[in-house]
Amino acid sequence: MFDNAKLNKEYRKATMMVVIGAVLLLLAIGLLGVSFLKASANRRNAEHLNDAMYRDDDRVGRIAYLDVLGFYQFATYGDDLGYYIAYDEDYAYIISIKEKDWDYFADQFDDKNRIVLWGYTDEIPSEAKSYAIDALNDEYPDEHYTLSDFDNIFGDLMLSAGRDASVKGLGGWIHLYSTYITGAFLAALFGVITLLLGLSNRKSFGVLNEDPIGGSRILDELNEPATQSYDNGSLYLTDHYLVDTKGSIKAVDYDDIFWMYVTNHRTNGIRDYNYLNIVTKEGKTFNCFNAKAFGKKNRENTEESHTEVMNKLLEKNPDIRVGYVQENVEAYNQLLKDLKHKADL
Repeated sequence: MFDNAKLNKEYRKATMMVVIGAVLLLLAIGLLGVSFLKASANRRNAEHLNDAMYRDDDRVGRIAYLDVLGFYQFATYGDDLGYYIAYDEDYAYIISIKEKDWDYFADQFDDKNRIVLWGYTDEIPSEAKSYAIDALNDEYPDEHYTLSDFDNIFGDLMLSAGRDASVKGLGGWIHLYSTYITGAFLAALFGVITLLLGLSNRKSFGVLNEDPIGGSRILDELNEPATQSYDNGSLYLTDHYLVDTKGSIKAVDYDDIFWMYVTNHRTNGIRDYNYLNIVTKEGKTFNCFNAKAFGKKNRENTEESHTEVMNKLLEKNPDIRVGYVQENVEAYNQLLKDLKHKADL
């Protein structure tokens, strides 16, 4: 570890990010594993829709099937979903089929007298019930069916039908356990981001061991009494270096600073903080010393602090360009051209 308490805190923070990232990735793997096992069991235990209606729990969202002699549409929902009455030798059922799958199911009847429909058990929308009863009354006008007859005719669950492969394969896994899959995706996403940031921040501490002239000069200078600190102890001006320890560690020799300027950050048009940009002679830019700029008092304090730091830097290197003005922008662009030309040689 380091002799500097602030550095130790930032290093521990970076290490904790690595640990949290790894835990989130393990959680994602666990969620995927659980969902896969549950989906496999559900697929093995797939049952006829008629049997699913007699379950006391887990009635909705289960893989089920129907062995039907035919079906016909009685209602549509938007442009994508159709509701159908399907039937076998004994019963009638309500099923839903997406418009894009209609041809898939219809084609199966070309050479067969009956087909098996796979899907997921689902609640029947009240509007679909009304339309189904209307369809029956149109077909059998003398029967005078009402909504009270619905469950006796169709049961209280419907089948959301899908292509066999999508129901029983990966698509079924995602459909049945979307909560697990979403959780796994989010855990993996934040896990990767956190892990990579943590590893990057830990790696950045290597700059404190750079050894240009012998000995760990940067680290040694950080602990010298003459070193000044700003930005709540996260920005240091040592004898030879500007060192920023907030998040990842950044250090630059004063002689390597080419340009510095302050940027105003705004949220919804309101200036909320300012930060100091440091441009090196290698064409690299990093920002540091983010400070509040909302309100006159904060803005004045921040401008005063930034001015103090830039004056200190100018004392160390009077050749540093200051301010975001056209002359400095042109000089920076020329620097990039010179660096590119040098790299091409």
